Amino acid sequence: MQSKKRLVKRIVALFLTVILSVSLGAVQVPIAHANDVQSVPNYKGHNSWNQLTTSNGLAAAIYSVSQGKMTRFQRHIYSHVDGNSTTPNFMYDSYFGYGVNGGKATWLNSVPVDAAEYVNGTNIIKSTQHNDGLQFDSYYFTPFSGENQYESSLLVMLVRVTNNSNTDKNVSVFSNQNMHLGTDYGTANEQTTYNPNGDYIKEYNSKNGSLAIYKNLNPAGEHYETGLSGSGTESNPWADATNNGKLTDQIVGQGNDITAGFENRANQLNAGKSKWYGVIIGLNEDGNESRLSSDVLANAQTALSSTPEALLKQEEDWWTKWHSTEKMPAGLSAQEQQIYRQSTAVLKMSQSRESGAAYGQVLASLIPGEWSIAWARDGNYSIQALIASGHYQEARAALQFFFDAQMQKDASGDNYYQKNFIENTDKGAPNYGLGVKLSDNYLISVCRYFGNGTEESDWNNNGPNIEFDGWGLFLWSVDQYVRATGDTQFLKNNNLSYWNKLTKQDADLLIELIQPENGLIQPDSSIWEEHWTPFNVLKTAPSRQQFAYTNITAYQGLKSAANLAKVMGKDQLEKKYSDAASSIKDAIMNKLVVRQNGYRTIASSLERKGDPTYQNDGSTVEAINFDMVNPKSNLASGMIKAYNQNLRILTGSTPGYMRDQDGDLYDSREWGFIDLRIAGALSKMGRTNEAKTLLDWMTSQASHNYNLIPELLDYNTQDYAGSVPMGGFGSGSYILGINDYYHQKK
Repeated sequence: MQSKKRLVKRIVALFLTVILSVSLGAVQVPIAHANDVQSVPNYKGHNSWNQLTTSNGLAAAIYSVSQGKMTRFQRHIYSHVDGNSTTPNFMYDSYFGYGVNGGKATWLNSVPVDAAEYVNGTNIIKSTQHNDGLQFDSYYFTPFSGENQYESSLLVMLVRVTNNSNTDKNVSVFSNQNMHLGTDYGTANEQTTYNPNGDYIKEYNSKNGSLAIYKNLNPAGEHYETGLSGSGTESNPWADATNNGKLTDQIVGQGNDITAGFENRANQLNAGKSKWYGVIIGLNEDGNESRLSSDVLANAQTALSSTPEALLKQEEDWWTKWHSTEKMPAGLSAQEQQIYRQSTAVLKMSQSRESGAAYGQVLASLIPGEWSIAWARDGNYSIQALIASGHYQEARAALQFFFDAQMQKDASGDNYYQKNFIENTDKGAPNYGLGVKLSDNYLISVCRYFGNGTEESDWNNNGPNIEFDGWGLFLWSVDQYVRATGDTQFLKNNNLSYWNKLTKQDADLLIELIQPENGLIQPDSSIWEEHWTPFNVLKTAPSRQQFAYTNITAYQGLKSAANLAKVMGKDQLEKKYSDAASSIKDAIMNKLVVRQNGYRTIASSLERKGDPTYQNDGSTVEAINFDMVNPKSNLASGMIKAYNQNLRILTGSTPGYMRDQDGDLYDSREWGFIDLRIAGALSKMGRTNEAKTLLDWMTSQASHNYNLIPELLDYNTQDYAGSVPMGGFGSGSYILGINDYYHQKK
């Protein structure tokens, strides 16, 4: 599988410099200091994204605004259960349609979407369309609310039809559901039946266990149909509604690419009145109709005993209750409040609720983002945001996932990457061993996790990614959770099981990774996933190095471990971890601080130190955010100068930053995470005008893009790019940036 580090081929640095030197918009005016009279540019966002994701931790689906329909529905929120699987998309499309006074159907995917949004702070997608004097407000969500005994994948689709004309009308409402349940995970050999007892359509594949149930939520004038779709077919729900204005109540038994549909025929809709309609789609892969129908019908009953609107109200009430304990700083603007709430909702949507080993993991992004995988690093920033926003139950579940996850093992039961790369004494290709013997198997993945809670690291020609920063970040997260909740019992349960893991398989091992020659953590792939071949072999990036970011996180992690040891009454461990944190800080100051253009900054790595064309890296800002560097110091000011001079985006109209100087297109786009973490540092430094400029910029962009925070912005157009919506590196960092700013403003 592909690495987050490289999405495109590297380009020549000189070529990129030429590109970046040509401004396609206004040249940036430097951000003003808090005490300057210079005006601050008013950067404005714009819409560049058109997909909205709904997830309930069990399933995920996508609504395309540009196409006016649902285009994706999958059984898991993560991309891979294990190394031998990929989570498939079972939906080709699904949408509503209508007919007036017995006329032919008009499908809503052919009617322009006038507005689309999330019901704020929820996973509920709403779109609004108008045609023929009618208004269609459609709602789509994967429900957190209601009954779901068997953890079925459920998608609720609702539409409120309002007659805005002055004339009473008979309105038929249609739905078209085209799922791909074939033996090829496409369209081959699909089967359908109608179940009269449950009044639902069943689509299935008896060979691979794929099964969908479609349940109409309004029985008034109900009709149904299934048929073969595709070129040359005439008898199917879409064709019969389009050509004849009605469905036939016919079911096709088997074929390739079967479509299912419902009709509510000729319901009287008086002028100024509204009616609700809807469908629930249930999906599983074990062929168990009894369980799936039980979950579908239990949820449908809420609508059938009232109106389909009751399902929407039930879901909205669930979210209202969930947000009721949320912590939000005082003073936020209305826009910031909306994006803050939507950001916490994204984190909730990004956390798996599947029982078993998957439970609690938080993904780096939701679909359609490419990074719908549980990275250790991204997950810890999500945990920090959950803690900051008061969602302690979710934070605790995420921590438990990390504690209980299983590392990749070799045949002897040892951690695979530890034995073959960290401890291996053969320092030549292809393993390039560090030769560092660790006293225990490490606890936290060197990269990320499959959906089943087992470790994974991606590979390329330069070997795997082996990252130590997650080890320090996890210690930080546990410490922040205990500080916020006082829940030390979490660590004491089961004969101190978690505490022993935390100390012996994380904090102690970080100390063992300190290189005696220079006091820094051994070289690794670090935050930007540079892969494992050493720098002295490649003489360039991507390659493993002694990165500042890994050392900064190790400092923070060991400082956190010392605080936890104090809370746990472990005085000797407190001193051990505190001393180790201090020694790493000293090593950073002595080995990685460099003078550049008359000021001091922290170089990206020991290997890049002294090369001003490569040594600047936005991730070093965490030294300020973790209070390793005094925010009021000249070093902190020098670091900001370095970012402004070397990492600012000089094309388009943005106050934002690229992540480093490596020259790759991926690196050189604007990074929301870097913008927001620099905003946090500027807040701590008292440079609140500059911090607010960055926050306002991301707020403005999000407000034009469904309150979602992206991974990247294109450096020419500032269009959304990369993975959207992003979790810890997007929504999570927005929550942290907002808290940093408003807490400093008190």
